[in-house]
Amino acid sequence: MDTLKAIQVFVCIAQQGSLTKAADQLNFSRAMVSRYLEHLENHFSARLFHRNTRKISLTAAGEQALHYCENILQQQQLLLEMTQDQQQTGMIRLTTGLFLLQNGLAECIQHFRQQFPFVQFDIVVTEDTLDLIEAQIDLAFRISPKIAEGLIARPLFPIDSVLCAHPEYLAQAPEIQHPDQLLQHTCLTHHSMHSVWTLNAINQKPQNYALNSVIQSNDAYALLELCKHAQGIAMLPAALVQAELNQKRLHQILPDYALPQMQLSVVYSSRRHLSKKTQEFIAFVAQHFNLA
Repeated sequence: MDTLKAIQVFVCIAQQGSLTKAADQLNFSRAMVSRYLEHLENHFSARLFHRNTRKISLTAAGEQALHYCENILQQQQLLLEMTQDQQQTGMIRLTTGLFLLQNGLAECIQHFRQQFPFVQFDIVVTEDTLDLIEAQIDLAFRISPKIAEGLIARPLFPIDSVLCAHPEYLAQAPEIQHPDQLLQHTCLTHHSMHSVWTLNAINQKPQNYALNSVIQSNDAYALLELCKHAQGIAMLPAALVQAELNQKRLHQILPDYALPQMQLSVVYSSRRHLSKKTQEFIAFVAQHFNLA
């Protein structure tokens, strides 16, 4: 029989002044409480309570044992709190796009779990903007210049984008030398920027240019696949298409025009208390990407 559990039962009996009340408090049967008490008395080789039909009271040995047992339970609680604080336990629920998960975040989670192996993750992979409260999300990783009211965004690093297209698409499409000509082309757009793209020439202010958006998606990899199949012009993260550009499988469009630099941020609700493990993970992610 579990001696530590028997100690908890003994202390509860002393606090409640009754085996029946202790059983109710612990959600045990009265017989189980009696067995735990008997186990502890046998373990200590001492009678701990005077018992009659109306009440119980501590013996002299019971009073001394109670003092030590209360200290044992207090020390157990302190040890448990210290262990939980050091190890960190529980679930972190986050949302991210596949692009980020495959380009740094998965590695970051791996390194974090090496340090905090008792933390679990629930990862919702989507580039849609979820309501963090409604979806019960602790953290969101977003590439966006705008963050909704009530949310806090911690910037991690900038994201550069490029306009690109497949050589086969360019061979059969009208020549493009100015953003105004985007309306003459098939554009592959992200849901977050499906009607206009913002570009600016050197020494000029950024300007919005209307698009002929033929295919839309909420996923950067989907747009990349469509672009690789010569379906049109896409605005994609530079890190995602750099290899394609280097191998000439895709060509950059309008290279003399700058695109707005996006910002990757970790976002969380200002109305939700952050657990210590979540705070630790935010700090870990920020350091990981700053060192990457």
